[in-house]
Amino acid sequence: MRVDRRFERRLAIEIVHDGVTLTAETRNLSLGGVFLATDVRLPYGARVQLRFRLPTLSRPVEVGGQVRWCDSSEGQEGLGVRFDGLRAREVWGLNKFFAGDYAGPI
Repeated sequence: MRVDRRFERRLAIEIVHDGVTLTAETRNLSLGGVFLATDVRLPYGARVQLRFRLPTLSRPVEVGGQVRWCDSSEGQEGLGVRFDGLRAREVWGLNKFFAGDYAGPI
């Protein structure tokens, strides 16, 4: 059972795995994790470092994570990544972003 509500949001995101930086786009996002649209296949349990910008925060979000599944959504290949844990400012920024309570374009 999923604990955190998912929000359909598109953001550019960097994924670092084994010293290699890849780029992708988020499809949906929650306080617990993210679905990334990418054709890159990473094994279940792979450790990654994620970096993305939110319009509600001045600094990028940088969080570790673990690949929990690989799937396709509407023909789009992707990865499900569970966050290791967000800092309080990141939780605040994400909640503001989900609520649409921010100034400026996404």
